[in-house]
Amino acid sequence: MRNWLDRPGYVALAAFAGGAIVALIVVLVVLFLRDGDDDEPDDVPPTATELATPGTPTVDPNVTPTVAATATPARASFATPEDALSNFVTNELNGTYIGPCPPEAPSGEQPPEGICSDELYRSAELATYNVGPYGSEALGEAVILPTENGQWTLSFFPFPPLDAQIQVGGTAMVFQAENCLNFRSAPNQTADVLSCQIDGTSATVIEGPTEVEGQTWWRLEGYGWAVQSFLAPVVQ
Repeated sequence: MRNWLDRPGYVALAAFAGGAIVALIVVLVVLFLRDGDDDEPDDVPPTATELATPGTPTVDPNVTPTVAATATPARASFATPEDALSNFVTNELNGTYIGPCPPEAPSGEQPPEGICSDELYRSAELATYNVGPYGSEALGEAVILPTENGQWTLSFFPFPPLDAQIQVGGTAMVFQAENCLNFRSAPNQTADVLSCQIDGTSATVIEGPTEVEGQTWWRLEGYGWAVQSFLAPVVQ
């Protein structure tokens, strides 16, 4: 054995074979580790989850009511609610705004011509008015809200046709409620108040009508039960 190892050619051959074996072992280990990595998921962002069905909000009824969070187009803003009304009448109704509707025409004078407003409710957070020609039925309700910079923006909700009816599957909105309308957990006046929503707030009607103690109730998706007296159908 000693004489074999002493021969230079055999020594070189043995060294080459040993190196090849080591290299082969390294390659096999690398391939094994890569195969193991393929079993792990790729590092990719999670897929979007399905949106939850809107639930009934649990809003403190003592908090100042606000319009439901819905996407609305940008509107012009004005220094006062009256400025917003005047701009709306001029540019949207093509009329002349004459200010608040007088209780009656001055004796012996012609009724004023133009469009006036009848205040329903006003606070630092909300102003609502019926708007229409003097001496005629109102055309609809203006809901005017303050912006973050102290300006005011106006949304207008026409009166629905007389033959329009609230029905399950349709859309209903809070209407002529002055400050806000209570939505309750059940169709009766003693049920918990879930939120108080201002005029113009709308949602799909999912249940009703339910008659309780002479009042008709409808349930709106995401809000709860409210009396029909201050709801109106939204006509598309």
